[in-house]
Amino acid sequence: MKRFLSILFLLSLPAIIQAQFFQGWGIMAGGTLGRQKWKWVDPAAKDKSKYLLRYNGEVFAEFFDNPTYRWVTELQYNVKGAKWKSIPGSSGGSTTLTEQNQYIAWNNYLMIRQELVSIIPYAKVGPRLEYVFSSPQSFSKIHVCPAAGVGVEFVAFGPVALITEAWWVPDVLHSYKDSNLTIKQHCWELRVGIKFSPGGESCPKVYK
Repeated sequence: MKRFLSILFLLSLPAIIQAQFFQGWGIMAGGTLGRQKWKWVDPAAKDKSKYLLRYNGEVFAEFFDNPTYRWVTELQYNVKGAKWKSIPGSSGGSTTLTEQNQYIAWNNYLMIRQELVSIIPYAKVGPRLEYVFSSPQSFSKIHVCPAAGVGVEFVAFGPVALITEAWWVPDVLHSYKDSNLTIKQHCWELRVGIKFSPGGESCPKVYK
């Protein structure tokens, strides 16, 4: 998995070399809290799973030298899960079933940011193109979903900045659909990471 992400990032280097647009790159990792919503056609019924905590990891690059707007492109490994609980009537005990779907995603975001003295709060929104390479539920291999997040960049360390982000990733299109059942996934993500900027961002820039 690490080798696959490294190869994809190296393939993107020719675009990154455009120094007048390149603002930095970084790595992140965190937890993915997900659940699923099932909708049955016959009978017409809906089921919601419990939340299941799994994990994610990202490599990203940031472009365009603008104080407010930037473009962020990201390669992500993500595990979205769900947890189901049932109670058999005779034994009185409970059983738990978990589902885990593994993704490689190419994400692109519009970043809206505000430069302050030692921190940069920001918001990101944009689409994710996901490839499902492991799914016990036979999910569609290619999937597109929206994502919205907020974060803070701590810029008091010269060219190295600490970052933390929170994301909401709902399915708009179905992750799975057949004649009897449709499934949508909804996830929350919490990430922490490090960003490396060529010139550093220790204080707000002055634009004429």
